[in-house]
Amino acid sequence: MMASQRQRLAQAVQGIGRPGIVGVALLMFSLAFAASTLGPSWRELDRQRAAAVAEEGTVRNGLASASRDAVSPAAELRAFYDIFPPQSQAPELLSRLYAAAAENRLQLLRGEYVLSVESQTGLMRYRIVLPVRGSYSQIRAFIGAVLRAVPAAALDEVSFERSRVSERGVDARIRLTLYVKGSS
Repeated sequence: MMASQRQRLAQAVQGIGRPGIVGVALLMFSLAFAASTLGPSWRELDRQRAAAVAEEGTVRNGLASASRDAVSPAAELRAFYDIFPPQSQAPELLSRLYAAAAENRLQLLRGEYVLSVESQTGLMRYRIVLPVRGSYSQIRAFIGAVLRAVPAAALDEVSFERSRVSERGVDARIRLTLYVKGSS
């Protein structure tokens, strides 16, 4: 019986010839390769799906508990305004601005400072206009340093001007607003 199966296999091999044998070998190799490379990916995909389902449940539980522990809008508003520094810290905040200019080797020639009070919120706004001269990278680094050092500052406007194309330096006009809490 075994011999007859061998004989049939030999006849089949002779029937398909050398190209058929190469094709069958390539098919077997491809199947083995696909199973060895895709198998781990499929297992990882299943693991990621399970983790996503578990995370979704955690988020739902968190949202449910957050809605139970909801804070009143008035408390949220108070917490928001508590983020701003008091007016007494304004000189220290401005000194951080000057330190950032010195750090970036920029000279602040003459600045314009205008103070206004928001009657509804109690916040005070210092509108600061600074004309500076330096390279573009110095000015950009200065702006970044100010916004990192003084989180209560907002960049309103920057304008650049170069009088001649051949000049290396640029003149910039930087407008910032510094928000502080007024004395209540």
